[in-house]
Amino acid sequence: MTVKCSLSLLLRIAFWLWVVALLIGVALGSAAGTAPANPVSPVVATHGKEVD
Repeated sequence: MTVKCSLSLLLRIAFWLWVVALLIGVALGSAAGTAPANPVSPVVATHGKEVD
């Protein structure tokens, strides 16, 4: 009986974690199309250019 109850509990926890992960993924996926506030400038210098 203990094994059935703990297995059922683990399955319920796994289901709800999957639902939460899906909702977070959808929320982050919809926000991925927005542009960053400050564009990142390249730090690596071009070939043949001196670096300070």
